[in-house]
Amino acid sequence: MTLPSFILASLLAQAAAGPLREALPREPREAASRRAAPLAPAVLRAAFEGDPPLPFLRGAATALALAEPERAQSLVSRARWAALLPELRVRYDRRLSRTESLDLGREATDPLATPVGVDSINEMRYECRATWDLGRIVFNPDEVGASTHALRMAEVRREIETVVIRLYFERRRLKAEALASDASEGMPAVRVDIRIQELEAELDALTGGAFSRWKWKGTSSRAGEPPATP
Repeated sequence: MTLPSFILASLLAQAAAGPLREALPREPREAASRRAAPLAPAVLRAAFEGDPPLPFLRGAATALALAEPERAQSLVSRARWAALLPELRVRYDRRLSRTESLDLGREATDPLATPVGVDSINEMRYECRATWDLGRIVFNPDEVGASTHALRMAEVRREIETVVIRLYFERRRLKAEALASDASEGMPAVRVDIRIQELEAELDALTGGAFSRWKWKGTSSRAGEPPATP
């Protein structure tokens, strides 16, 4: 290759590489700027307006698992005061008997009299007994078992509420990302929508259908409202 042709090829390569170097960083910067564009607070409030409150979902999930704090406190309290009630025993006896006798040495002064005698017994006895254990009033061993069960219920409640909180805010994050993403990205938007539906189904299963009932109630109440006047 001659020197003039080499110089010409170098100039052409630099001219072609210049626009390419400028175009490559520009597209990631534009995409990053689109992703980093903040949403207006009013838009987020409108998107999350129909969502049920988080404490409501947490309470429904713990109630479905029978792990409410009130239930645990009730177990410990009832075990503490159970010794004040006595142990009751009720007994019922009934005695039925019949005795027959024959008197051969008896004189028959009365023609209708008979030497055969018949006696019957029909007795009923009722018994009711109440017993207090004074030692269990001071300390009832059942309190230990009730306290252990209450601690297990608290652990189950924490695990369930942790899962509900994670799913709740992951759903909100995906909804915010879907609003901020480019509408031309059809396939990612479909994936996000499917994931949101999956999270809603999981929340519905954990809360015993409370998530769907709240959304249905909110939708029906909004549908029954009169239209706003401009």
